[in-house]
Amino acid sequence: MANLKIEDTILLLDTSRSMIKKDFKPSRISIALQTAKNFVQYKIMIDPKDRISIISFGDITKKLTVYSQDDEFLKNSLKGFYISGKGNISQAISFSLQNIVQEMRKIGGKVQRIFIITDNKIYKNVEKLEKIIEISKGLGVFIDICQIGKPKTDDNNFLKKIANLTNGEYGYFTNPKAIINAGKEFASKKAVKTTIDYALSSRKEMSPPLVSDIALPLRRPTVMELHLMMNKRGKGEDKCQICHSIKAPITGKDFYSEGRYCPNCDRAMHLSCAAMWAKKSEVKPNVFRCPSCYFLLEVSESAVKLVEGVDLKSNEIKVIGEIKIKSAEIIEILENDINQINASCSYCHNIFLGEVKVYKCQNCESYYHEPCLQKMVKELKACRFCGAEIVLD
Repeated sequence: MANLKIEDTILLLDTSRSMIKKDFKPSRISIALQTAKNFVQYKIMIDPKDRISIISFGDITKKLTVYSQDDEFLKNSLKGFYISGKGNISQAISFSLQNIVQEMRKIGGKVQRIFIITDNKIYKNVEKLEKIIEISKGLGVFIDICQIGKPKTDDNNFLKKIANLTNGEYGYFTNPKAIINAGKEFASKKAVKTTIDYALSSRKEMSPPLVSDIALPLRRPTVMELHLMMNKRGKGEDKCQICHSIKAPITGKDFYSEGRYCPNCDRAMHLSCAAMWAKKSEVKPNVFRCPSCYFLLEVSESAVKLVEGVDLKSNEIKVIGEIKIKSAEIIEILENDINQINASCSYCHNIFLGEVKVYKCQNCESYYHEPCLQKMVKELKACRFCGAEIVLD
């Protein structure tokens, strides 16, 4: 016989650039926020013991609130969302799973859910996404999805497949009223046929392959954070949590040039120091736990290569020989090809409308508006995404 358990739900709100479109009045994001509020209100009304955590995802994934049963607190937290780039659903679900696993270690017996509100204009790494869905299934996590707008083709609807594979619910809606009302419908509790006991405290750690699959990339500084670093450079506001200095001991670069943040706790660290920390990890050469919150993080292959000539002795960083900072050529994109770019500017996070010239970093293939590139060259003299020194003709 099915029984109803206490539920922990992570509400994943799509806050990518496409969500500011006004084809759904007054805008997609406004409708999504009302849907989220409706979900929160009815979820807590159905069972006040259930908890909800809210995470927004675009180019940047941001935790708006920890798990809570206070509906007013949860609704107010929605004001902290941040519009950015193109939504990365693999990263957003990975972020959610790490939070879920942390809660499972504390107490078992709860139903774990992820509720996604999105317009489907999101980036997906199919191979990574498939692994993450397998992990969700293994943990018994239900993934429900509310889609704003009609899918292009039902056969290739990956959002519907995610919900089906995790025994979740999927629905798409073509008018604002139906979308908002869907928040109430998705709030209903899950009927579980068997007893759930997912507490991980008495089990072994997850295997390295699983660990690496849900590791999150370090967050790059926002434009506002970069400006603050430039204005306050040298005063110690942004010190690396690994080496405890502003200047990176390996590359000699200041934090405004090489700084990154943990996407979960927002603690600062140099990219090269993070690569060194990963090098000491027993998981994988590019995967490590944040020294502050223990979230699983990953660094890029280019960052790993940056520390290949560095020796590790106890906790000291000792540089062997001269480490060369990679340079990257910046090329202009042809005018006819601008509309084909499936990405946003890595400096301002806005999409490309063909109003100004667009350039691409040959090292990491990041794109920039011409004015953004000029600002970046003046401020950083390096690609904001990969840190390579910019070479202009």
